[in-house]
Amino acid sequence: MFDRTTTLNRERLSVLVALVLLSLGLRPLIESPATGSVGTSFLGTPLRLEFSAATIVALLAAGLGCAGVDMLMCAHPRVRRGETTLTFPYWIVPGLTIVVASQLLSNITSAGTWVATLILTGVVLWLEVVAEYATVDPEGPAAGRSRLLLNVIAYVLAVVLFGLIWNTRARSSISASLTFIVSASLAFDLLWASRASFSRVALLSLALGVVMAEGNWAINYWKTDVFTAALSQLLVFYALIGLAGQSLIDRLNRRVLIEFAIVMAIALFLLLRGRI
Repeated sequence: MFDRTTTLNRERLSVLVALVLLSLGLRPLIESPATGSVGTSFLGTPLRLEFSAATIVALLAAGLGCAGVDMLMCAHPRVRRGETTLTFPYWIVPGLTIVVASQLLSNITSAGTWVATLILTGVVLWLEVVAEYATVDPEGPAAGRSRLLLNVIAYVLAVVLFGLIWNTRARSSISASLTFIVSASLAFDLLWASRASFSRVALLSLALGVVMAEGNWAINYWKTDVFTAALSQLLVFYALIGLAGQSLIDRLNRRVLIEFAIVMAIALFLLLRGRI
C-alpha cells in the first residue's frame, strides 16, 4: 500500500516499535503505588495529581515513541530539503496511541487478552508511522489513503480517550484540562491535512479544544454511562472538525452550517433515545 511512496527505514521502525512494546510490557513488573504528586489550587479548590511508577513508564514510552517518529520523519527527502519544516504534527496520533494502549493494558487481567492487545498495539503503531511518513508528501500516490487511515484512527482515539477521561470521574478542572489537550492535539492533526497556514490551524485547534473542555465540564454533571458520554463528545468533536475544515478551505456558508446542524441534531436524538 505504501511501498511506492516511501523510502522509510523499516529497520529503524522495527527497533522503535520493539522499544515501545518493551516499555509497555514492563508495566506489570512495576509496583504502582503513588510515588509523587503535583498540586496547586484553582478557584480556591485544591487540585493534586498523583503519579505512580507505572504512569511514569507510560509517559516515557509515549515520549520515546514521539522521539522515534520525529527521527524517522526527519529522514524524509522533503524534510531534508526544507520543504516540510514542522514534524511535530506527525507525533500526535502515534503518541496518543501509546497512551491509550498503556491505559488499556493496565486494566486487562487476562494474560491472553493482554498479549493480544500488546501485539495489536505494535501493528497499529507500525501502520501509523508508515502512514505518517507517506503523508509528508501530500502529492504522493499513497498520501490520500494514508491520511484516510490516520483520520479513522484519530477519531477512534478521540472516542476512547473521551471515555477514559470521563470514566475517571475526576474534578471538572482536571478532566476538562485533559479533554482540552486531547481535543486540541487531535484537531491539529486532522486540520493540518488541509495545508492551511500554521497560525489558522493552531488557532482553530485551540478554540475547538476550549469548546470541548467546556462541554466536558457540563457533561460531568450528566447522569449517564461512559458509552453515551464518550460518543456524544465524539459527535460534537466530529461536527466541529467538519466546520473548522470547511472554514480553512473557505467553504463555510449558511448551507453548510444548516447541514451540520441537522445531521448533529438527528445523531444526538437517536443516540439519546437509544440510551434512555
